[in-house]
Amino acid sequence: MKRRSKTVTKTAARPARPESRSLAKGLLVLETLRRSSFGLPLRELSSAIGLGKASTLRVVRTLQASGYLSRDANDNYSLAQEWPAAGSREGARRIQQIAGPHLARLAAQFGETASLACLFDDMVRVVDVVESTHHIRMSNYRGRVLQPYASSLGKAIAAFQTPEKVQALLDTYGIYSLTPATLTDVRAIQRDLAGVRERGFAYDSEETVPGGQCLGAPIRDASGAVVAAISVSMPKARYSKHVAEALPDVLKKTAEEISAALAAKQ
Repeated sequence: MKRRSKTVTKTAARPARPESRSLAKGLLVLETLRRSSFGLPLRELSSAIGLGKASTLRVVRTLQASGYLSRDANDNYSLAQEWPAAGSREGARRIQQIAGPHLARLAAQFGETASLACLFDDMVRVVDVVESTHHIRMSNYRGRVLQPYASSLGKAIAAFQTPEKVQALLDTYGIYSLTPATLTDVRAIQRDLAGVRERGFAYDSEETVPGGQCLGAPIRDASGAVVAAISVSMPKARYSKHVAEALPDVLKKTAEEISAALAAKQ
């Protein structure tokens, strides 16, 4: 009598499902915005994560209320907290702690918005802001990714990097016109950055915002590498002759003081 051989059929393993669909979508929103150099509107986020607008809105509102997302005046969402490598994050936090009192003094002295930005891998990002008390002012916000070819903070950092690093910064952000004054020709950008190195500070004369004027100066670490920058920005109507004459020297001196304090801590 022949025995029948048993055929064992293995059931294909099913992919693990997230325990919380909302959590999974929230993490997908964060990852999508992390990969984006700019903020994204709700419709693009909705399309990117494969969720309806109403459901996406609930997710982003939760993340915004928890401090993970910010929304600008154009209703674009971006990360309110950066997710760089731990070393970069710790370095930026150390610079922020040292620069904070200097930033406050700058804002008080000129009555205008003072900002601090740091270099993160292949992008320049704002890490601290002291806003002007004027009703009409040039605002900034933490987490903002800056143009290395147009903003004074971006230029003050980019001008002192290697050509390869500058190219990486430009590749990350892209080059496009923000205002009629924005430089988009690569050779013109290179000449502008050379001028920053020569002067020791950078101008943004309506290059990112019509009617805006901003000056930025580089901050160096103990090795002499430029890792951050500070700026003072204002409406061009308040950029008087007195401010134009006084601000560059004050800004450079403040950046040097921060650099010296940073070097002493390392």
